[in-house]
Amino acid sequence: MMSKTDMEKDQVCMDKVLKTIEASDKEMVNFLERLVNIDTGPDNPDGIAEVAHLIGGKLAGINFFVEYLDYPGICTHLRAARKGTGNKEIMVIGHFDTLFPKGTAAMRPFTVKEGKAYGPGVLDMKGGITIALFALEALYNSGWDDKNITVLFCGDEDTNHPYTDAPDLFEKAAHGKTAVFNMETASAGQAVLIGRKGNMHPEIIVKGISAHAGADLSKGANAVVELAHKIIAVNKLTDMAKGLTFNPGVISGGTVPNAVPDCAAVKIDMRYLTSADRDSGIENLRKIADHAHIPGTSAELVNLRENMTVMEVTEGNKELYKIVKQQGAKLGLDIQAKIGGGSSDSGWTVRAGAPTLCSMGAIGEFNHSDREYILIDSLVERAKLLALSINAV
Repeated sequence: MMSKTDMEKDQVCMDKVLKTIEASDKEMVNFLERLVNIDTGPDNPDGIAEVAHLIGGKLAGINFFVEYLDYPGICTHLRAARKGTGNKEIMVIGHFDTLFPKGTAAMRPFTVKEGKAYGPGVLDMKGGITIALFALEALYNSGWDDKNITVLFCGDEDTNHPYTDAPDLFEKAAHGKTAVFNMETASAGQAVLIGRKGNMHPEIIVKGISAHAGADLSKGANAVVELAHKIIAVNKLTDMAKGLTFNPGVISGGTVPNAVPDCAAVKIDMRYLTSADRDSGIENLRKIADHAHIPGTSAELVNLRENMTVMEVTEGNKELYKIVKQQGAKLGLDIQAKIGGGSSDSGWTVRAGAPTLCSMGAIGEFNHSDREYILIDSLVERAKLLALSINAV
């Protein structure tokens, strides 16, 4: 427990941090504009690298050791660290890629209108990265240095890391961490997330027997009809009370109407709140694939790779939330805790055993769309919240 003198010193330092953040409001907007006006979709690895180096330069300016992890032709990740005087380990994570194709930033660049900022990735999640950088800068420039800080931002989150080892990087880096803050979009206003669903896209592929639909109909085995039975069965697996959902989203099958189709497939979006529900969901899909309604058909269940692992609700997450809520109250904010239906890299850090909060980033709406925006004032507000929370852990 801190002495009265130490508490007073801490308060003086935090007051300075908050004032520093307030004074940097215009600089934050300018920096965010630079990030947004560089395309960082999967078709522009050079843009992803450029943004990584802009972020790295900011961190190097406050004496972080910065590494750029390059995956040629794919993307760049950024890892940075700075030792402090204490033994607590804090990690700040996020991503700077988007889903928008090259040329989007030129077509609809960063703009500010009526207190809102627009542009590709402004909310998801270049706003959150800007918040993190300026919160850290304010802490260090105010004389704070009592924790070890690790920063890990990746360049391929929005595509679920198909060609890099980002999940392993997040999980390994999170081992032993006291707290992890993910700078994803703030959820439903000022809320943070103590849990998020895991996500995968399993596929059932049905094989049948082809035949002429007129002369030899009875000699065929219709893969499309078999698939129809399976799709209905898959849809019935959804359990909203448990947060376990199955969405048969993409269907294919057959070639021409006058032939009995010998192949058909469905791609499924499966989401879950626990690893146990994930495992039971896969087992139920296997049973559906294995059970044939149409004689002569067979099926297999494929593509069981997790896009994002589940961010399970843990006691550590709940305790970290209490700290953030207390710090928010100092700013006049009522920070709520929620569980998100979407997925993020927070799942990897929770799997490593690290207390994690997601959605510490900017406030806004309409991720992944041309309507995406942030509330400009949330940059300062959330930077203050992050700085106070890092200090209080």
